[in-house]
Amino acid sequence: MEDKRSKTKTKNNGQVYTPDFLVSNISDYVGYTDGNILQKHVIDNSCGDGAFLCCIVDRYCKDYITRNESIYGLKEDLERYIHGIEIDTIAYDKCLVNLDTIISKFGVQGVKWNVLNCNALSVSTFNGIISFVIGNPPYVRLHNLVNHYEDVKSFSFGKDGMTDIYLVFYELGLRMLNKNGKLCYITPSSWLSSLAGTNMRNYIVKHKNLISLIDLGHYQPFDSAITYTMIALFDKQKTYGYIDYYVYSEKHKSKVYVDTIPYEDMLIDGKFYIGRRKELSMLKLIKTTNTHCKSVKVKNGFATLADKVFIKNVPFEKFTIPILKASTGKWERGFFPYDTNGKPLSKEELFSYPEIAEYLTKHKADLLKKQTEEQNPNWYLYGRSQAIKDVYLKKYAINTIIKSVETIKLIEVPSGYGIYSGLYIITDVPYELIESIIKSNDFITYLKILKHYKSGGYYTYSSKDLEQFINYKLSQNIKKL
Repeated sequence: MEDKRSKTKTKNNGQVYTPDFLVSNISDYVGYTDGNILQKHVIDNSCGDGAFLCCIVDRYCKDYITRNESIYGLKEDLERYIHGIEIDTIAYDKCLVNLDTIISKFGVQGVKWNVLNCNALSVSTFNGIISFVIGNPPYVRLHNLVNHYEDVKSFSFGKDGMTDIYLVFYELGLRMLNKNGKLCYITPSSWLSSLAGTNMRNYIVKHKNLISLIDLGHYQPFDSAITYTMIALFDKQKTYGYIDYYVYSEKHKSKVYVDTIPYEDMLIDGKFYIGRRKELSMLKLIKTTNTHCKSVKVKNGFATLADKVFIKNVPFEKFTIPILKASTGKWERGFFPYDTNGKPLSKEELFSYPEIAEYLTKHKADLLKKQTEEQNPNWYLYGRSQAIKDVYLKKYAINTIIKSVETIKLIEVPSGYGIYSGLYIITDVPYELIESIIKSNDFITYLKILKHYKSGGYYTYSSKDLEQFINYKLSQNIKKL
């Protein structure tokens, strides 16, 4: 059989198929290894075409034969202890074929696999009996889910925010574990800080049975899924006051120990952050210290919602201003249909200039965005009002996708100039001091702890993230004086 499981394929229900090396890694991490396998219930509750189950069955067969020197009774063990659930019928059928292919290598035939073709969220059969829950749950937002909305919302982990189904599978898996059971999933890392992940984090803080996290960082093993992932290991019988934190080595295909983190260090302002304890201490100070220094405000640049119309290739000079693209540091001229106080100019005034009237009319359909003029009478204005009233203030622009100190673009923007595709800082603090704070290794470390990954090894951050960092650093400077 040609093994195509090493290449990721996207399921219609949001699942992605797991590369073989990660299947092996995760099986190792959870402890499903020789000497710890036989007569222990194991399940992949979103098994797809059987990547994890094939690994599980292969290991079970090898361990059984090694210890019994025979296949006698192996068929019955496989039927009793190996379990799976898959909602997609095509994937389910492939799974059974793949499992039969695995056992044929050991001279076993006719296994009646305990793999269910159904919605896992409605299954309670396995609750409290499973020793190992292993897998890669589906990645799909609730609003993209065609069916099973009520099933998702019946779980505590699925009640808040824009729930991703993988969160519910964590709760499902934990329900399945027996008192000594372990769970190991690879999922997006968004549960660490998202609103949807709140109830899951509350559970973890209460039960303290999350024992290890392996951060894959910028490494994206799933070709068809643009997401940043993490491997989480739960142990039902353990109540730890800390977790072991690892990063994943893409080169060596294995975990690398970083630090052991107490829960109280990881939990900051209701969210989970992972990193070295020293780094987390700095982050906690930045996020929780109520500084008296509020010398800096950070805001988002223009959101015209039609940059190609308002900023690029504007064929006239009237009512235009220089506009900086903060992400690149390049200047352009853009149409700015507002007065010096940020109030919109009237349509009558703008359209009294033939070249402006002609240009806006030409792009009217693009600006209306399938609305009628009655629905959007201000179609000739920016899509959002942010940053408009600050045009005539002095400010510093900065890009929001950063890899190192060298990639930071901090640019002074004079009054009367605009900014888009980035953030800007409003302050009376001299440029040199702001620059020394931002263009620093401390700032890069701060971004790495936030773990807002972007492709190519870059990080991003919000206006609030930057504002908190600068104000904290300024407050520390004041204390030193």
